[in-house]
Order: sequence, then structure tokens, then C-alpha cells
Amino acid sequence: MKTQHARWLVVLAILTLCGFTQCHSDESTPTPAIEPEHINLGWRFIRGDNPDYKQTDFNDGTWRTVSLPHDWSIEDIPGTQSPFSAEASDAYNTGYAVGGIGWYRKSLPHTDPAKQYLLEFDGVYMNATVYVNGQEAAQHYYGYTGFQVDLTPFLQAGEGNVVAVRVHNNEKNSRWYSGSGIYREVTLHELPATHIVRWGTSVVTSSGSGGDSATLSISTKLNLAGGDIPAGLELEQTIAVDGENPVVWRTPVSGNSVQRVTPFANPHWWQPSSPVLYTLTQRLLRGDQVIDTLVTQFGIRTVELSSTQGFLLNGAPLLLKGMNIHHDNYLLGAAAHPKAERRKVRLILEAGYNAVRSAHNPPSSAFLQAADELGLLVISEAFDAWNTRKWDNRNDYSSVFKRDWQRDLTDFVARDINHPSIIMWSLGNEIPEQGEKLGAQTAKQLADYLRTLDSSRPLTVGANMSGEHARAYLSAFDVSGYNYEPDNYVHDFEAGISAVMYGSETYSKDAFDYWELVEAHPFVIGDFVWTGWDYLGEASIGWTGYAPEWAGLAPFPWTLAYTGEIDVLGQWRPAAYYRQVLWNTGNQGISAFVQSPSPSLSPTPDPTWYDYWTYPDIHPSWSWPGQEGQSLAVTVYSVYPIVELWLNGTRISTAATGKANQFTAEFSVTYAPGTLVAKGLDMEGNVQEEWQLTTAGTAQSVDIVREDTELMADGSDINYLAMQLLDEAGNPVYRWEQDKTVMVTVEGAAKLIALGNAKPDSAESFQQSSRHTFRGKLMAVVQSTGDAGEVKITVTGQGLKPAHLVFTAE
Repeated sequence: MKTQHARWLVVLAILTLCGFTQCHSDESTPTPAIEPEHINLGWRFIRGDNPDYKQTDFNDGTWRTVSLPHDWSIEDIPGTQSPFSAEASDAYNTGYAVGGIGWYRKSLPHTDPAKQYLLEFDGVYMNATVYVNGQEAAQHYYGYTGFQVDLTPFLQAGEGNVVAVRVHNNEKNSRWYSGSGIYREVTLHELPATHIVRWGTSVVTSSGSGGDSATLSISTKLNLAGGDIPAGLELEQTIAVDGENPVVWRTPVSGNSVQRVTPFANPHWWQPSSPVLYTLTQRLLRGDQVIDTLVTQFGIRTVELSSTQGFLLNGAPLLLKGMNIHHDNYLLGAAAHPKAERRKVRLILEAGYNAVRSAHNPPSSAFLQAADELGLLVISEAFDAWNTRKWDNRNDYSSVFKRDWQRDLTDFVARDINHPSIIMWSLGNEIPEQGEKLGAQTAKQLADYLRTLDSSRPLTVGANMSGEHARAYLSAFDVSGYNYEPDNYVHDFEAGISAVMYGSETYSKDAFDYWELVEAHPFVIGDFVWTGWDYLGEASIGWTGYAPEWAGLAPFPWTLAYTGEIDVLGQWRPAAYYRQVLWNTGNQGISAFVQSPSPSLSPTPDPTWYDYWTYPDIHPSWSWPGQEGQSLAVTVYSVYPIVELWLNGTRISTAATGKANQFTAEFSVTYAPGTLVAKGLDMEGNVQEEWQLTTAGTAQSVDIVREDTELMADGSDINYLAMQLLDEAGNPVYRWEQDKTVMVTVEGAAKLIALGNAKPDSAESFQQSSRHTFRGKLMAVVQSTGDAGEVKITVTGQGLKPAHLVFTAE
């Protein structure tokens, strides 16, 4: 129900499937461990199609061996040294990447005929058909929802069972880079015939008076062999947190589900600054016999949405400082390596953002696990299309919507219902039929169904329309997400169209204006910029913008959108530095950038195009050869009221910043090599903070920084290695004329799996061992070989001193 002062109270104790541990019913009776097995290693893979590939006795000895997560679209196209093609059917939409058909095969370990075997796919892009011993076991079209396959009816006792997965990225199905293949993790569950249903446990809580207690409502589904309840069957549930005594309950089993409602005193509330996670251990018991065990983590937190107080987390107001993100990991493609997903969450938080919208699909379990543990808020989005396709994407979700939406929404909620990080479910984005009767009817249908799956979270949508025309459509949702509709925020609130709203997509260059609306109106609960993290696909939207017919971006070899406030390597662009000032994060109170005197990339943007997503062509550099004596425009962002600009020890000018000037000062400076310094002053003229840019000489060396503290010798763990060109004095080299081709050699207990440079108009390979730097930077990713021992990294390049880095895979 939606009213002007409608109020949501959403209190969740959240569970995240995280693994199983050995338990003991008492000191003398050991409990057998029932552990899910990540079967990510040792898959055989081939590009192409042949119906014989599903057969158990097919000889796949000539196929490649790959580990999961795996994305073949980021790999070099066979016969080339690039993953991109000017002939790609999706062109700029997917960054000139290609799809096609690929097959995966894996032999399963020994199977027990008394057990049930469940194969859990976290995500396959897309149109997956799973075969077991040559028989079709399941089909799943959508590339972003996890799904489970019961292997049991198709297995043969003992050895020799083979799983084959046909994956068909049939192209014309995405408006961004999707990747292709089994790009998220796969888990095998070996379960007793009577067991706790995986994805069958949920916990919802309500808070007690004064916030010092909670009431837990735990719902657990059971699978009972033959439908019979064994005599004496009980469900034991234990809740614990480090350093405190556990709470234990036992409930007799009387059916295929168990409900428990119980008070919980003095909980540690989950919140971004302190994301406390409890452990819930569920054991299915018959006397002292442990039949099944499920261990999860959960957090307890409250969400309130109020038109008069805004968004409240655990009773305290919190503005959503958000960004939109796509799912790719750039040089790794769509492959959702847990370390890469955790890195992304960590860097988003370090940059001052506290929330993300997963545009326009559910994120990986690894991303949500990291969000739970590190304290990032998430709006999880289900679909980009319903009944009607986007543009000419004849194979997008609309092609299967009527058939699959209910199953996919069920999987969407079942997998992720227990993540404390998820604060809202979003059911769609810029749905083509949103202004029609069909759109309003479908919105209500989806919302009504999702509420039967989870009534504890508010529902939202990303709508690129507002006003009276949007009333029927938006009435299905609890919170309105507006894409680029700031002019109607106040109107829609006063007209009763939307009681609570947020900017679900906003322009980066208009950050100040959008944030003003958030600060001025409590019913505007946050702002999610398009986009926070740069991505593959929609190539050049942040440089050229869209053609007037909304069907044209930059030509090949553009691959990146180039619109992120954080680039694809995870480094801040100028817009991210402006966020530090706008939000006063305390990370960087002053920063200065120089307008390139000529476009730094090509083609030259056409002023007749829709360039709303572009940002000024400014750079953190004072190296501008050939501009000596010429005037350069300098932009300074500052939280301090006064800015002084100095060049080579001489004060150039002083300017006021402050809110009246949108925390920005503009200067014109005659270029001379040396050091440019921006100083932030208080009202008394005292220097509070400085930002310095120094002219760099020619590149002489390369610095290697290992971002990670460990590399596990497990055959799947990865490390990121950031490289930066330096001049003889150790200054970072930024000028593109100084970029070098460097060679990266990895020896020992790791292998090089990717090289990337964030250059938006490059079709270079990510798999080769050499690549150009871009504005002096390059990123490598290495992966464990599975052996413990020393790893040696060597970086060489013409005119560069060789650089070395040595560490150990443990």
C-alpha cells in the first residue's frame, strides 16, 4: 500500500550460505561432515558445438582444461590476438566482444546411491543445458540467476559419471558486455535423502522496544525421503557470535517445514561501520544421530523508509551515496573470482560510496558475501526487460519472460534472501512498456509474486519516466527509482505519486545538483550515479555519448564505456575526487586537474550527440610538452573555503570555493614545467591540505605494487599487481606519448592470467604477456598454480630498468 506518509519497517536477520562444518552431538559421538564441494577446478572446455559432446564416453582429451569462474568472451578469438572483433554482431553494445557456443565437461567423484546430489550454478551466461551421463537434466536461459540441478535421477553408482554443460550466448541479448560461459562458481552438494533444503532457510526479525532485543522468525524447509517423517526427528538450531555463549533450540519435526519464532536479547546490529555477522548452525537430528548439517552466517539489521525522515538503518538516518555497477571485472571479463568481487566492494567503500545498484541483474554470491562482510548496501535488480525487447535485442530477457519470470524470481530471492547487504529488490530497469497498461499490470504481477517470496524488503524499479504518466506503473512499488528525472522529484511527492524516491541513475557531471535534492528533501533518500565503476560495453558513452537516434556510439576498437567515476582498474577518476569533496568523506579534501588543450582521445565528440554521461577532459597531470607559454585551464575541487594555486614557488591566484561555488574553483595558468600546487585554506588563511602535480621526465622504470597480502596455493586464488611508469626522480609518468609496451613474466607457483590498462579504445589481448601501458599504468592478475612456493614477477620494457617482485604462495 502506498500513501504519502507510508512507512516501511523492514527488519532482517540475514543468512548467507557459506559452507558446512563438522559437528559433534557429544564428546563420544563424532558427527560426519557433510560439506559442499566447490568443483571449480579441472573442467574441460571447447568452443563450438557438437551433439556428441554430451555423451559419457566422448573423448575430450584434446579439449582445454580450465578452472571456474571462466569467461571465453574475454579470451582471444581463435586465430587472433584479441577478444574483440569489428564484425561483432552486438558492436558497441558489448564492446565488440563475441559470444557463440561453448561446452564444459567434468567427471564427478565417486557417488553413493543412498545420497542425493545437487549441483548449484551461481551463474551461467547463458542459455545453459545441463546433461548428466548423456541425459538432459536441466535448462536455464537467464544468465544472471543462480540455479540448482538435481543430478540424482541420472547418476550411476560408483565412478564414471559425467556432467556436460552446453552454453549458448546467442548474442543480441545484452546492452553491455555480458561475457560467456560458466562465469561464476559451481558447487556440488552431497545430501542424505532426508535433509535441510539448500536455499530453503530464511530469517526475518522484528525489533523489540528500545532496540535492545529482536524477535527471530526462522523458516526452514526440509526434504523428507518418501514424504515420511522419521520417528524422533528434530531440528536443532544454534546461534552464536565470537566471544559470546551460543543460543540453542530444538524443535520436533512434524512436516516438511519448521517455523521458529523466538526473542533474541541484545543483538549486535549489522551496519556498514560494524557489519557483525552471526553464525547459525542447523542440525537435523534423530536422537544422537546427525542426519544433516547446514551452517550459515547472518546479520540483524532494520530498515525504515519514511517520507519525513528518509532512509533509516537501525533507526538512524543514512543518506545513500550510491553508484550503479555492471558485473564485469574488465581484464577478467565476467569471471566472478571471489578475490576480484571482494576487491571491488572494498574499493567502492574506500572511495566513500556506501551503496550500489546492481545494474541490471543480480550480482554474484561472492559479491554479496563481500558486501555482507565489509558493510556495503545493495539494491539487487532482477531484469532489464519484461514483455518488450530493448532496441533490436531479439534474444534479451523478453524472449523468455512469459515462460521464465516466475522461476527466475523464485531463484533470485531464494539464493539471496539472507544477505543483510540487500536493502531493496528492484524488479526492472527502464522497461519499454512502462508507460502502457501492460507495463502497469506486469509491474503489479511481479511485485505481488515477489512479496509472497519475501515480504521483508521494499520493492523498487528504475523508471525513466515520472509525473502523472508514471502513476499507474509506480504504484506497484514501495520506493520509486528515478533515472534522470530530477525535475519531477518534488512534483511527484506532492502529487502523491511517490512517497519515497531516489535517483536510481544520475549524471556524474551534475553530481552537485542531484545531491542538493537529496540533502534538501528527506523523501529523496539517495543518489546512484551512472556509473560508479567503468565497464566493458556501451563503448564510449562517457566520451562521445549517444547518437541522436540512440543507435550509435564509437566505432571499433572502442571497448569501454569510459563513464565510471572509478576506472576499470579500480582507480579514481576526477569525478571520484569530486565526490570526496561533495560528500566531505575525509579521504581527499582538495584535488586539481588540468584540461587537455586538445581531445585526449578520438574520435572528437560530436556536439550534436546526447553527451549527458560525459565528463570534462581533465587530468591529474602537469606534463604538457609543446604547451610552454600557453594558457591551460585548471580545475580545483576543495572542501576548504579558499584555494591558492602556486606554480614553481610563485602564487598564481586565489579563489573562493564553498557550496556557493559547488566546491569548485577554476583557474587559467600559463604552462611552464615544474610543480603546480593547490592549497586549501581555512577562513583565517591557514593551509589545511595540499595537492601537488609535478612535471615528469621520460619513463625510466616501473613500480610494481602487490595489492594482496596472500596467495593461497589452491589453484584458483588470484592476486592483483598494479604497475606504474616512473621517471628518473620517481615521479609517475602520465603523458600518453610516454606509454611503453612492457613484458610481464611470471615464474614459480603462479601464472599470469590477465593484463589490462584501462585504455578505452584498445582491442589488445588480455591473455598475452605484453601490453601497452595507458597513461603510465598497467594491471596484471596472477593465479595460483596449486603448488606452494615462490612466485617471481619480472617486468621489462624498452628503455626501462627491469623490475622484480618476489612473494610466496602459501
